[in-house]
Amino acid sequence: MGDLFKICIFSIVFTLLIMGILHITTDVSFINLDIQSVLIFLSLLVVNICCLSLFFKLFITNFNVKKNNQELITLKTASKYRREFFGNVSHELKTPIFNIQGYVETLIDGALYDKNVNIKYLKRTMKSVDRLIYIINDLESISQLESDELKLDLTKWHLGFLISEIIDQFEIKIKKKGIKIIHDDTSTDCMVFADKGKISQVISNLISNAIKYGRHRGSIKVSCHQSIDECWVSIKDNGIGIAQKNIQRLFERFYRVDKSRSREQGGTGLGLAIVKHILEAHNQSIRVKSSVKKGTEFVFSLRVVNSRK
Repeated sequence: MGDLFKICIFSIVFTLLIMGILHITTDVSFINLDIQSVLIFLSLLVVNICCLSLFFKLFITNFNVKKNNQELITLKTASKYRREFFGNVSHELKTPIFNIQGYVETLIDGALYDKNVNIKYLKRTMKSVDRLIYIINDLESISQLESDELKLDLTKWHLGFLISEIIDQFEIKIKKKGIKIIHDDTSTDCMVFADKGKISQVISNLISNAIKYGRHRGSIKVSCHQSIDECWVSIKDNGIGIAQKNIQRLFERFYRVDKSRSREQGGTGLGLAIVKHILEAHNQSIRVKSSVKKGTEFVFSLRVVNSRK
């Protein structure tokens, strides 16, 4: 009813405007309200109301169609991602569970008393249990992050010191793959304001990815670019790289560019999703640059408190 009233008001104003233009540009006079003038006015008014109503109806119908189509596409996309998510969760959990089942059955069938086999199978069982715990912990983390239950412990700390500590933790993996990590500690010499434990998780996940997908005897560079209020931390490798078509889905839960290679390398497929959620909880962002066979660079922002010169 409100839209019809607006159409009528607009039609009356538009009709009066037309009649005024006709009065100025022609010899026709509408000053005297005779029968002819009233009929012309009413005729123009009806035509304007019909035209505006038709236009309004077409506009609203077209808008609703586009809106419904967009909602349908969104629902289909969400449904597709949900199916992929549950499929991936199922796969990730089934692998270690089936391994544990196989090892335990073998032990029950007599291998438990075979000294050459029992310890080996028990160790393999423990590795599968550790993987289950790792998956469950990551699922719990992503659940907390997505439900806004995450509470940040924001403090001031030195960025370069934390990066050096994390790099030291990867010493064995780095040596095994012959990778050289270059830490530009001059550029990371700054104080930031963030949850140290959560940002440690971000940096660890990104460096771990760089090692996994970096080339043997390759290199990883960790550096930082500072501005007055923020710094941009860069973790760059010269590994296998990522195709442009896959970059936009990198931060989805369980999404893998190369499923066979990723599972061979290990991990849950939740690392980058966790990274994104942690940074968004800090009101910060992350971006990716990559070229196939040339390498990948992840860059994320942090709030600077006091730069050391």
